[in-house]
Amino acid sequence: MFIIIVIVFQLHVITEQPEKEKRVHRNISIAIIYNRVPKCGSTLMIALLGLVFRKSHTLRFIKSRDYSHFRLSATDQLQLRQEIVNYSRQANSTPIVYERHFHFVDFGFEVNRNLFYINQLRDPIERVLSCYDYTRHRCKTDGPNEPCALSNRSLINITMDACVSTGDPTSCISEQNGVSSAISFFCGQLSICDDTYKPITNYAALALAKSNIERYYLYVGLLEYIESSLELLEFSYPAIFRGISKFYLTYFKDEPFYRTPAESRYPINKETRTILRRLLKLEFELYYFVQKRFIDQYRRTFHRAPRRRDGKVR
Repeated sequence: MFIIIVIVFQLHVITEQPEKEKRVHRNISIAIIYNRVPKCGSTLMIALLGLVFRKSHTLRFIKSRDYSHFRLSATDQLQLRQEIVNYSRQANSTPIVYERHFHFVDFGFEVNRNLFYINQLRDPIERVLSCYDYTRHRCKTDGPNEPCALSNRSLINITMDACVSTGDPTSCISEQNGVSSAISFFCGQLSICDDTYKPITNYAALALAKSNIERYYLYVGLLEYIESSLELLEFSYPAIFRGISKFYLTYFKDEPFYRTPAESRYPINKETRTILRRLLKLEFELYYFVQKRFIDQYRRTFHRAPRRRDGKVR
């Protein structure tokens, strides 16, 4: 038996809410928060959610225009919470899906039966390379007067191979080079989750990320298993994600979905790959944790192994 509408979670209350506000929260729609990890097929996922919204009419899809503020102050967290509550109130019992790049927030409000998170991951090295190349592509195409995610535009023409071989390799997978930590998106807003620190992440952040996934995320898909991931998502919550697997097979399965053109994507040599794998040890621990969780969920649901298909996304 699958729970379609009532999602039971015990969220920690970070601020005490007035009784009047608590009563209002009991009447809001389901809120599905997709705090998307960059370069894990999220643009593909957004396209699919848009198709579900327009063709299946089973959810209301809300896209954020904030693409860069991952860390939120306490005030920003409260504002985001209220924004989601307002969208839910306006949805007239239709589930909402709210997407935005931001590190996990324990909202802690009374809608704990109406709110849950979803997300998606991919192989850490492939994700890092995609972030690295995409950041440089955007900085070049947007022009010198537009914001650039690089800490210094002098880095714009440095490939990953050159970066790793001519300095501190750790900096190559940091915010200064346009690369974010996937662990941080699940760890949250505490200082230990801040991926601008060195080392980028630590075991405390990894442990918290795993705990948050287990407690608050009903679904974390994998780009390498994209077809099976979508199959599991729709089968588990058909009243919300109806048609998402069909839309993928119809519109995207046989077509690459690149945000970075070929001329801006650079392969790396074997030595660089070895160094990155060592530096991303904890990111791989998170990835394998999510992979095991996903495969176990899929096997329990369908009584077969999920089919791996490397996602054509970069």
